[in-house]
Amino acid sequence: DQTFIPNAGLLPEQTTAYEVGADLRFFSDRLNFDVTYYDALIENQILSLPIPLSSGYTQQVRNGGAVRSKGLEIVVGASPIRSKNFNWHTLVNFSRNIATVESLPDETDVLTLGYSRVYDNVNQTVYYQVSEGDRIGDMWGTGYLKNENGDFVISADGKFIVDNTLKKLGNYNPDFTLGFSNRITYQNFALSFVFDWRQGGILVSRTQALAGVAGQLKETEFRPEEGIIIDGVVNIGTPDAPEYVPNTTAISGEAYYRNFYDRNHEENNTYDASYLKLREVSLSYSLNKKALEGTFFSGLESVKIALVGRNLHAFSAIPHFDPEQLAVQGQNFVSGVEDMSYPTTRSFGLSLGVNF
Repeated sequence: DQTFIPNAGLLPEQTTAYEVGADLRFFSDRLNFDVTYYDALIENQILSLPIPLSSGYTQQVRNGGAVRSKGLEIVVGASPIRSKNFNWHTLVNFSRNIATVESLPDETDVLTLGYSRVYDNVNQTVYYQVSEGDRIGDMWGTGYLKNENGDFVISADGKFIVDNTLKKLGNYNPDFTLGFSNRITYQNFALSFVFDWRQGGILVSRTQALAGVAGQLKETEFRPEEGIIIDGVVNIGTPDAPEYVPNTTAISGEAYYRNFYDRNHEENNTYDASYLKLREVSLSYSLNKKALEGTFFSGLESVKIALVGRNLHAFSAIPHFDPEQLAVQGQNFVSGVEDMSYPTTRSFGLSLGVNF
């Protein structure tokens, strides 16, 4: 692809930002708070915009647009128990960021920032689009026809009706993330564990689409002989003067699941990406220099042996894959889409640490 650059030099991006923070400590540093709020406006971003092919080029590189990013970060540390033989320290880390488009380049109503496509098919594409007032991370795709009340409109033969109009599926960014870590020590033993909590955001799943159509998911095991009646309405009027009545036409289980999970329609293959993960657990035992005298480790300052487990469990509404999965498009990772990715590894290990 050729690119048209309108002038010899583009203006650099301009960032206007302010940040307010506080670091508070109490009870001989047994309780501390670190709070930061920021508000940043990025203007004159360098964007590649499509132009008519009659120009001989495919893109125009220019300045334009403004994105405001607001965020809050809070870190709370506490030592509820602190004694000679027993100690407990805990740390909570909260983060929230919202990036909103305040303006787009002139004569631009909608800007496509990227897309995730499978099998090079435009009907199997998730678009990352923004308009003024939208959030960065908004995802658009297709689904099935619904009426003004949000009911599925069903065809006369009992199936979903394709609606190729792009609709907002949601946003892949979380509402907030929270980390929770603890370290408990008793004499020479130490137990550490870390939880990660992500709340909000969506994930479009290609695995669910393909496996659902093939009848390989637990969700497809309901296949009654009398068939399945889709919960929706049928229009017995006209497109201009619709009259809706409940759908009463049954279709086979195979027809239902092939229709519902069709990968051409992303809306039905979308999950809530929230999760709570047990990220890591570690149990260790330490020996000091005195305890090592007369052993193979004699002369060392200390030795620590630890059993470590990582990615041990995820509490999530997604039953079939890791909610942190990403898609690969060319050489880039794309958020918000799971594209038949390899599962995340749960690992266990034994570590040995020495201090000389």
